[in-house]
Amino acid sequence: MSTLLACSALRRSYRDILRQGPPSVQFVHLDGPTGIIRERMTARVGHYMPVSLLDSRTARLEPLSPDENGLVLDLRLPTEQLVLAVADRLRRPLPRPVT
Repeated sequence: MSTLLACSALRRSYRDILRQGPPSVQFVHLDGPTGIIRERMTARVGHYMPVSLLDSRTARLEPLSPDENGLVLDLRLPTEQLVLAVADRLRRPLPRPVT
């Protein structure tokens, strides 16, 4: 059984807390130009996060480190391609932790 959770775990410390749960937790970082994110946010209707917070959120972002189990995808890719990449990643066995 799998669970998919969407959140803005911008900092490593937040992701560390999430990793205290299931040992198989994986992260997906949709990465791309801030300008594109701003355009998409502006087009949203009724979203909880105002566009005015984008710059501060971007400044707080700590990208995934090489030792974090995750996948970085370019948000400029078509949605279908992003979904397929995530689904493919979830089907693969997890790497063994280094001891």
